[in-house]
Amino acid sequence: MEAFHQANAALATDIFKNLNEKSKTESFLISPFSMSSSLALAYKGAKEETAKQIEKVLHYENVKDYDFGFQTLTSDINRISAASSLKMVKRLYVDSSFKCTKEFINSVRKPYPSELEEIDIKSRPEEARNQINTSVKDLTGGNVENVLTEGLIKENTNMLVLGAAYYKGNWLYKFNECETKENEFHVTKTETKPVQMMQLDARLGIRTLNEQNLMILDIPFTGKQMSMLIIMPKSIEDDSTGLEKVEKELTYENYINWTNPSMMANSKVKLSLPKFKIESKYNLKDNLRSLGVNDAFNEEVADFSGMSEKKGLFISEAIYEASIDIGEDGSEVPGVIRERVLMPKTECNVNHPFLFTIKHSKTQAILFFGRYAGPSVSS
Repeated sequence: MEAFHQANAALATDIFKNLNEKSKTESFLISPFSMSSSLALAYKGAKEETAKQIEKVLHYENVKDYDFGFQTLTSDINRISAASSLKMVKRLYVDSSFKCTKEFINSVRKPYPSELEEIDIKSRPEEARNQINTSVKDLTGGNVENVLTEGLIKENTNMLVLGAAYYKGNWLYKFNECETKENEFHVTKTETKPVQMMQLDARLGIRTLNEQNLMILDIPFTGKQMSMLIIMPKSIEDDSTGLEKVEKELTYENYINWTNPSMMANSKVKLSLPKFKIESKYNLKDNLRSLGVNDAFNEEVADFSGMSEKKGLFISEAIYEASIDIGEDGSEVPGVIRERVLMPKTECNVNHPFLFTIKHSKTQAILFFGRYAGPSVSS
């Protein structure tokens, strides 16, 4: 299972860095879990060079049983979702005219119980779009609307990879709303913008990497089944957001090393953290192509014969949307007031751009991966 989780972390960092090249100064968010799950389902139906390319991008060369990995992880996430606002949708829509083989359908029924859906696209593309949008809206509790924009689905659309994810944070330790106040957020070394800054005194996991100028902070959500990892430069050292060095050094190996739970100290922390919302939507077709998935998007050469005996099946679009809402909500009042007054306290003022992940605590699987670069239209 370790190889499976490392592979998913590698895809997460690859996609993040690829998107980061487009813009280095804006807040954005992706949901690696929904990406890897839906793409893995397409991989299961791929053959020959098409399969090799997807396998390489998924980093599955050394993963023996990715089906079991997704089955167990999805089961855990479904239990968390049932008791929280977390909503995750992973789908592979195939035009019904291609008639997926019984063998393929049977092989995905257990590890991907709801991910595969055959739908009539060719004869009624707009109806299919509305049907998919309604389904995603319902599955996300109304928090993701119109995931497919008008005109995106056409008569020649025959396979669609889609993911949607939403979470309204509910911390283990509640931030005191009375202490939230406007403060300056340093979007660059010389420019600031006002944000609503939340305050919390609690025992949290924290790690300082002096050589990398990094501070890592682990803030648990209620139930301790998920947490937010903040990866933040201790100070802004460049002329931009301060994140250029860490984004350049970001690999899945470094991410796993930086955020290793066994290296985190359980310390009393005085935390200042901005309230924020981020919503991002992407068609990752070109991004996946640039990472090496070429044949899957090419009608002439795509080989999905493991899914359908009919030729001409290829991925038309790869649509993903992710949204989070981070505020003061929590389930417990921190009990640090009972500790000795003289106990040292680490001050952590998250007042400049940072990277963050929302992870599954048991497996360290990355459910969300984002960058907060300061208040803007998208946040």
